[in-house]
Amino acid sequence: MTSEPVAQTAAAPPPPGPSLVAALAEVMRHTPSCRYFRPDPVPAEVLHRVLDNARFASSGGNRQGWRIVVVTDPGLRAAVADLHRRQWDAYIVHAREGVVGFQGDGSGKKMEHGTAYATRRLDRTDDFSARLHEVPVLLVCYVELATLAVTDSLLDRPSVVGGGSLFTLVQNILLGCTAEGLGSALTTLLAAEQPAVDELLGTSPGYALGALVAVGWPEPGKQYRRLSRKPVEEIAFVDRWGQPFTV
Repeated sequence: MTSEPVAQTAAAPPPPGPSLVAALAEVMRHTPSCRYFRPDPVPAEVLHRVLDNARFASSGGNRQGWRIVVVTDPGLRAAVADLHRRQWDAYIVHAREGVVGFQGDGSGKKMEHGTAYATRRLDRTDDFSARLHEVPVLLVCYVELATLAVTDSLLDRPSVVGGGSLFTLVQNILLGCTAEGLGSALTTLLAAEQPAVDELLGTSPGYALGALVAVGWPEPGKQYRRLSRKPVEEIAFVDRWGQPFTV
């Protein structure tokens, strides 16, 4: 009689030490949208390291349908930036009036506008769009449609689930850039120009363009020093909607 092989279970990794927890918290709390970049090139080995670490993000069924086109050629960067600008020029008109763009239902959803903070934020983003072609690296982020289980596709609202198998990777890229001393900025406006982007980059059929991430060395003196975010009690509830999660 032969015995069945015994499955080997890997030992659980040790819990992260205080230094790792502190380092992760530091990166998570200090990853702003960089709007001003130096033109200096990003070494390929640095960018490769960012992507090599980011690829360990989770995805539906671990299918890893993401694909990244790393655009460094000046001519291609300029062409991508022009397509982004076409969408931004329309978006900012509505944003100045406090209307959230691309709602698709004509409801005119409102956001903060007219205040010094809102005006400065849009001005900085407008500067970013105008100089996007100068950013040394543009990451065009796709996801393979056949890998997505879009569980909310039949609901009477815009679908959001499909992006869950792309934006885990994207967030890892943003955090990885910060850890390397790089600045980064995420925008989804380019997705509206997918047919033109696909033709420009020779994209294979069956992929959805979900994001553009600009990557480069941040320009000193023009970066946010402290991020402002809503408190936990405003975004997290206990057991029922509206009951703040507090400690």
